[in-house]
Amino acid sequence: MINVKEILALPKLGKDDTFTFGCNRCSKCCREREDILLPPLDLFKIAKYLNKSIQDVLAEYCETYEGRDSKIPIVRIKPREYRRTCSFARKEGCFVHPVKPAVCALFPLGRMITENTKEFTYFMQPVPCGNKKQTQTVRQWLDGFSILDEEEFNIMWHQRISEISAILREIYSKVSFNHDAINSALLLILYLRYDSGTDFMSQFIDNCTEALRVVRLIESELLISEEKANRAQ
Repeated sequence: MINVKEILALPKLGKDDTFTFGCNRCSKCCREREDILLPPLDLFKIAKYLNKSIQDVLAEYCETYEGRDSKIPIVRIKPREYRRTCSFARKEGCFVHPVKPAVCALFPLGRMITENTKEFTYFMQPVPCGNKKQTQTVRQWLDGFSILDEEEFNIMWHQRISEISAILREIYSKVSFNHDAINSALLLILYLRYDSGTDFMSQFIDNCTEALRVVRLIESELLISEEKANRAQ
């Protein structure tokens, strides 16, 4: 897996810059993968496409864990035992191809958000597959899966996760306890509490507001407990 230092050293691409890559459909990008993460929008789209509940998709194809740095619940596609293959991969290809995860739709491109402008910049990953016969702009490549239309969500997701993570790290630095209850609540609020028949973004905004309210309430209660303990000394 490419690391942060390597990413920062790669030439950055704007949306109208060109790169050369053609997909040979070799499926190499579907194997030896343990890093295909699903933000709420990807999970919502896949569940709707498969006509399943988000809970069922989560149980059948995914697994969750607490982010080491972010402290929030992370959802990733559960790799199968054979060559750590993506659960959505089949011999004929990805069976959720029209709504495949954003990280897969981006490939071989990667992206990172700048802290100052809150905008995405793109880069070409050093991949061993594909051909050098096809040249296109970043915009043309991403238009195939409406990735640029989802930038509002992705920017907001990064911002809200940053806010929630900062509060959680502060809480966990002060008190040592089992995080399961908080993780379960945030998993429900941020990933699962959506109606597939209703606009995603309006629900997402409401859910982020609720998640922030919950962690701030926990932080407030912690401060009150600390004050009581200090007065009792």
